[in-house]
Amino acid sequence: MTKILAIIGARLNSSRLAGKHLLPLACDAAGNTLPIIGHILRRLKTCSTISAIELATTADEFNQPLINWAQENQLTCVPFEGDVNDLMGRLDRIIQRQQPDYIVYICGDCPLIDPNFIDHALRALKASDKDTITLKEGIISLHEGMGFYTRSGWNRLMAVSDCVMSREHVGYGDKLRPVLTKRYIDDSGNYGKITHRISVDTHADYRFMVEVYRRWYVNNPTETVVSLEWVQEELLKDSALFAINAHVQQKAANKNYAKASIYCHLGPQIGLGHFKRSELIANALQEHLSIGVNIHTYSEAGQRVDSSSKVVWHEDEQALLSALTEDQNPLVLLDFHPNFIDLESFANRLAGLAKRGTKRIGIDKMVPLLDVLDWLFIPSFNCPAHHPKISAGWQNYLFSTIPQAAKQAQILVLTGGSDALGYGRELPTILDSIGTDWPILWIQGPLAPAPQLPPNSAIVVQQNPDNLKEIIAQSEIILSCYGLSLFESIYGKAATLLLPPQHLCDEAELIALNQERCCLVSDSLEEAKVMLQQLLTEPEQRRSLQNQATRVFESHQGIQALIDDIRHLLGAVN
Repeated sequence: MTKILAIIGARLNSSRLAGKHLLPLACDAAGNTLPIIGHILRRLKTCSTISAIELATTADEFNQPLINWAQENQLTCVPFEGDVNDLMGRLDRIIQRQQPDYIVYICGDCPLIDPNFIDHALRALKASDKDTITLKEGIISLHEGMGFYTRSGWNRLMAVSDCVMSREHVGYGDKLRPVLTKRYIDDSGNYGKITHRISVDTHADYRFMVEVYRRWYVNNPTETVVSLEWVQEELLKDSALFAINAHVQQKAANKNYAKASIYCHLGPQIGLGHFKRSELIANALQEHLSIGVNIHTYSEAGQRVDSSSKVVWHEDEQALLSALTEDQNPLVLLDFHPNFIDLESFANRLAGLAKRGTKRIGIDKMVPLLDVLDWLFIPSFNCPAHHPKISAGWQNYLFSTIPQAAKQAQILVLTGGSDALGYGRELPTILDSIGTDWPILWIQGPLAPAPQLPPNSAIVVQQNPDNLKEIIAQSEIILSCYGLSLFESIYGKAATLLLPPQHLCDEAELIALNQERCCLVSDSLEEAKVMLQQLLTEPEQRRSLQNQATRVFESHQGIQALIDDIRHLLGAVN
């Protein structure tokens, strides 16, 4: 009896999206959330040609959750004890144990592998005397993440996979020294109408896949698998879906990419804004320029937050400065509030990096370090100084995507990741005294204490919700502290009210913000109460603020502006 083995290759320590194989992606027929790898397994089980399925991963502790998932879902997995980067060795160990006649390798980050194509390719391979299959010359196809081999073909491939790159990438050895005979086949359908990424390697890829799966299951039963043909039609008719991850650059196996470091801080006084922005920048560098990034972070209170980025945590500022001094990467970015760092020490370290040719970029309030920076990118409408090394403006704001949604009669309260100004002590009582029938939703940041609600308060508290972007998009009125949340609220076209910012913003910036008329600016919590009451009773004022919000962000392109600046600074060609 012919034995056909499907092997799913997966490791959780991806350089661009760690843990991606276990990220949630829609539900199964029983209503249980399936991870990406669960959908891959489900699709393979619908193939009529496959005899056995096995997971190929490594035995290191980082991948233990993946091993546990395989065991819980009756997926055979014998973790590989060898070199974690030796993918070919990892697969070969399974193949020598299983002794299959044919092998189909499945990349564990592609939850849109097409079962019909897999059956089509395997039948063609079985009917031939060749080692592998490939599409006929000139055929363009959406398919990704698969490789097909006879047992003898696999052995030939192993024999020529004798360098680092060919051990890390399945099939690369045959590109260097062609040894495989090929059966050229037609596609299983017309999948060449559009070219697009259908693998998950970055945050943008994951957002794309989440949206694809969401749309499919709105109109299709949960027991069905997402049709790749349908995905192609959705991409053809909806440019917004296409744009979610169209900018992502695929990494080439034979190319060395630049690396970068981002330095930032967080904590009860500082808030989470610098860290969250650093995560966003790290993702952008990876997706647009394929630059690997480490985020070096000092937490003033020793608190840490979960992150899918590569974060190096430091116990104090001195440890952070030591890391900066030793940093060998060609690009360094700094995102700090200058009031909370030793500026002289940072200036000395940056001057030392300049002697090594390191490019140094400051983010936001780094004007005091301008002399030792190559570029200062200010994601703000307000530029404190005009200088040829400074870029600023409404178009520079660094936001992740805010979805489109119909506004609801809802008051949203955003006091920041740590509620650094302590709004939670007084503001809940003030809000309850208004007596509105509009729901009031208070977002408690991950580092913030719980707000002090009066007895029988009507305020609903949500702690660090995953769908905050959607909540911002839906809210008609938003009360916000000064910082990223304020400008995200304006960008989300809400009628936005700035809570008294105290020391977080200077008077000149507040005056300039007032002149833009895209939000209301309060000097005290009592004044904020009066302004909120006006917004609740005057729909024309709400519409005016929303219209002005649309105006100021009409030419917004923050991420692309930063990427263009970095590309220019590094002398990249693209």
